[in-house]
Amino acid sequence: MSRVKSRRIVLWLGSSAIWLWGMFMSVLAQTPPSVWAPPQPINNECCAAYPLPIIDPWGQLHLFWADAERYIWYTRWTGEGWIQPVDVIANPGNGTATGPDVAVDTLGRFHVVWRDGGTGGALYYASVDVSQAADAHAWRSPTELAPQALGAAVAVDQTGTIYVVYTPFQAGESFSLITSRDGSAWSQPLPALSSLSSDFTGGSYVNLALDKAGSLHVAWNSQAYPGGYPEHAVFYQRSTDGGLTWSEPYDPDPLPPEVDSDTTSNFKNKMLNVAIGPAGDVHLTWHQYTGFRFHRWSNDGGVTWSEKEPVFPDMGAAYNGVVDMAFDSTGRMHIVASRGAIWYRTWSVSAGWTPPELVDPTPADWHHHRVAVVGGNEVFLFYPDINETGILWYTHKIVDAPAVATLPAPTRLIATQVPLVSTPQPALTPVPTVTVTAAKLSEQTMKMPVGQTPTLWIWALVPALLLVGAVVVARLMSMGRR
Repeated sequence: MSRVKSRRIVLWLGSSAIWLWGMFMSVLAQTPPSVWAPPQPINNECCAAYPLPIIDPWGQLHLFWADAERYIWYTRWTGEGWIQPVDVIANPGNGTATGPDVAVDTLGRFHVVWRDGGTGGALYYASVDVSQAADAHAWRSPTELAPQALGAAVAVDQTGTIYVVYTPFQAGESFSLITSRDGSAWSQPLPALSSLSSDFTGGSYVNLALDKAGSLHVAWNSQAYPGGYPEHAVFYQRSTDGGLTWSEPYDPDPLPPEVDSDTTSNFKNKMLNVAIGPAGDVHLTWHQYTGFRFHRWSNDGGVTWSEKEPVFPDMGAAYNGVVDMAFDSTGRMHIVASRGAIWYRTWSVSAGWTPPELVDPTPADWHHHRVAVVGGNEVFLFYPDINETGILWYTHKIVDAPAVATLPAPTRLIATQVPLVSTPQPALTPVPTVTVTAAKLSEQTMKMPVGQTPTLWIWALVPALLLVGAVVVARLMSMGRR
């Protein structure tokens, strides 16, 4: 072998090794999809309900929930664990802090609403700067917004206007809207257009979403009046002028006449939820009287709607929480539901629905399940066992979507960290993941092994082997010249 040819081989091997090493490092720099992390508890003792995950303007994940007494709790995700949970709001009423909701404005201030205890309790509001959320003394003292409500929701637009919708528990009334610029002075209630008879009123489930144009989208259910139970039907309305006027109530799933007229049944349509996708698409999910969970979506701001389609069949008629929705950086929707186990699914315009996935098969009285997406590609699920242990659990994983760069958090937020929660060590075996067809969704015993992540260390050997080969060739050249 000539010296020139041998030198070319050495140079080729060396450059190939460098190129492969660069590719390897590039792969490491990207976050590959992962399996669900083993579920871990967030609180250490009873009781937790109504978890509220929320992302602040800097991309950090925060979590609120209510306990069985009269307190609302708070914690924050650091990327490695949760800071020590602390009770930050005491309900001034006599009951529990029921049905809370939370929003955050662009300046970094949390706005929380909840109602007092049982049917038709008073509606309250409190707020705090994100950096001081873990300090109970920093919270604005609770303000009573309405003397009675069955449900409430809050949102804040880009100008800082706070919107609160609530169901006032009055015969024939659906929901009302109040607004504020600073959380101190509030507008007079603006009742929405209603087609309810005096036998019904707005229900305990009312949800609010704002799109980028500032339009309000409200999902609500009707309930029997004056008892406040059971739920009856679901409706959607929108306002493009800040709540001055509303569209006609839209029922995405009208009841059959025989079901509508059955006054003995506690299982009608219920728990309508609304969410806005990154492209402005509007999504509705709800529980049908059959026990199926359904979905419709609109690509024109809620004017026209797709056909309804079941997303979680055969789960049984239940009252354990809305089908929650969140979106990753690609616009793909992630949803969660529960019925004795935790189920998950995704949807996109281009790919449609993925098969239902059993995330946590643990049998428990799961309620109020929630989903959040952090950094564009990390999906978190939250689900408390409200009637047994009272423990709030979470799991998370990375999905195949681009990560979103987060803004630097204010230094005051970093400085006020408190110790991490002490949680048990993760189990050695990953959480079993099951994909099933819609027809077999109820067969929760079906399991399949969790997919293995590609082993990156094998690729790391390639550059090393090429370098060794280059050294061997160089050695042979040296021996040939002797």
